[in-house]
Amino acid sequence: MFCYFIVFAVIVLNSLAARVELDWDVGYVFGARDDYTIKRGIGVNGELPFPPVHVTQGDTLVINVHNSLDVPTSIHVHGLLNNGTNYYDGPNMVTQCGIPPGESFTYVLETKDQFGTFWIHGHTRHQEVDGLHTPLIIHSRKQPVVDYDEELLMTFEDWFTTEFAVRQAYIDSLEDIRTLTSNFPKALINGYDGNKTAPITFVSGKRYRLRVVCMSVNNWFKFRIPGHKMTVIEADGVESIPLEVDGLILGPGQRYSAIVTAHDSAQFNYIYNVTSYSQTLFSQGLTPLVYTGLVSYCDGAPVKTMQAPADEQLVWPEETAMQAADKQVPLSADRQIELTMKKFTHTHHQHQTTLGNTLYKPVLVPTLYTALSMGNLAANSSVYGPQTNAYVLKHLEVVEIVINNPELEDHTFHFHGHNVQVIETGPYGNSSTENREPVAHKVSGPWPMWRDTIQVHGFEYIRVRFRADNPGVWFVHCHLAWHEYNGVAVVFIEAPDVLQKQQSVPKEMVDMCKRQGILTQGNGAGNQGFDMSGLPPAVYPSS
Repeated sequence: MFCYFIVFAVIVLNSLAARVELDWDVGYVFGARDDYTIKRGIGVNGELPFPPVHVTQGDTLVINVHNSLDVPTSIHVHGLLNNGTNYYDGPNMVTQCGIPPGESFTYVLETKDQFGTFWIHGHTRHQEVDGLHTPLIIHSRKQPVVDYDEELLMTFEDWFTTEFAVRQAYIDSLEDIRTLTSNFPKALINGYDGNKTAPITFVSGKRYRLRVVCMSVNNWFKFRIPGHKMTVIEADGVESIPLEVDGLILGPGQRYSAIVTAHDSAQFNYIYNVTSYSQTLFSQGLTPLVYTGLVSYCDGAPVKTMQAPADEQLVWPEETAMQAADKQVPLSADRQIELTMKKFTHTHHQHQTTLGNTLYKPVLVPTLYTALSMGNLAANSSVYGPQTNAYVLKHLEVVEIVINNPELEDHTFHFHGHNVQVIETGPYGNSSTENREPVAHKVSGPWPMWRDTIQVHGFEYIRVRFRADNPGVWFVHCHLAWHEYNGVAVVFIEAPDVLQKQQSVPKEMVDMCKRQGILTQGNGAGNQGFDMSGLPPAVYPSS
């Protein structure tokens, strides 16, 4: 069994940037990761889970991917900015065509000045749901904001007993989706059944950096070690001013680093708590699920009994409570894009949610290829097709995004190609319909935190800002797999005029599309101008 608790001596990373090369054979792996149901998952080199990836700031990570599946595949490094190499970002039919079965492709990924806690996952056909994911740790070359002795890596996942494609086909076939039952996942901690995870080992007096990665596709996770405080020093690959908390709350796709200082005495062992929960339709009445594990100071020592205060009495690292270590003041916005989630009932009572004007659906030409091939027309959002929810951004303008959530369900949204400043959150919609108190209005401090994955709670809005300094085509989507599948996404076409001058898609990527019969030039339908014939009709919410 691969153990995720990997301990590293803290050393000064002074070596020159390296080229780290990995060979990944992506294929099907059978196993009972929840210790109950044997399921066909997707792993690497015959392993599931497969090992985390470790590199150093400034390194080049080269991943040679061979596709042994019977469908296309691709990978995305969640949080890596890919500045200048948009074509390696990974989302199928956004920046590339998938790697066909039996073929290989090499991703050349530059870490540049980024460091922190990231993860790598599939970005074709929602293969991350079935196991195609692993942590990526980019070790810093500089002194951390808080010194520590060792690192521990901890991962959370949700695991369904059937494959994504099988389960989604079943959901799509229902006469009434409200009849759906038994669709809630178990939790995996460090790759395996959450109740059978190896202990966390502490040595008295040592200070530990816990890197915590939420690789779930549906569930939120709360993590605490009663009797121990945590000091958050990083979120989503960005250093923060140290913030003391009682525990961590992570939505799908989010990551934290927190410092935990072991007690001076090894007289007692302790129990950590992990709570897995969700508010989606599929989980009503089935959550939360609570898992516990041992924090071992000494073999055979008694476990200290701790009080269990209510969550409301505890301190958690909220989006607006954290402050960025770079102490950058809030950006001044040049324009605002307001995205309101709209829920409506489609065929067979299929509940759909849009982000913006319509449901996102892939078009016939990868959107990056449209941006590169349409000349001056690339600055017109209409050439990308109505299904893309495309917004064209000017080079270096500061964009303010406001996401409004008038429904009960929580979401996490991932911004490809950017970290965003979290400016404020506040109430939105009528929470009294669900017997909820209105959420509070909260404004970030003088140095707002930067993140690539943000939480948007039920009946809440969030305001974020970023500078459009990364020319490319960048996907922004809900990181709940079912919501992304149903089209809760938009695409930012960033500085297409600059993009056309600075980047061109490698020939092997274009050829890979052509071998699959996928068009590589033209508008979203593969035509010239605004002729969208050949595209299926866009799906809009009813008024």
